[in-house]
Order: sequence, then C-alpha cells, then structure tokens
Amino acid sequence: MSGASIVHARLKEGRDVVENVVLLVLAAVVTWGRLGPYPF
Repeated sequence: MSGASIVHARLKEGRDVVENVVLLVLAAVVTWGRLGPYPF
C-alpha cells in the first residue's frame, strides 16, 4: 500500500493517495490485533 501511495502521489492523484493511506492504516490495525502482544 505504501508503494501504491507513492505512485499515486507522483501522478498527483490526491484522492487515491488518501484511499491507500486509509487502507494501509486499517491493515496495520488488523495485523496488530492479530499478531500483537495482546491479540483480540
């Protein structure tokens, strides 16, 4: 997702950058929740 954000930023596609950042944050939360020190 971070690579996709970089590509969209270079192409000046602001809306797509925001979408990719939101998806990256959601994926990080899920990963933390599943693999973190206190899985839920």
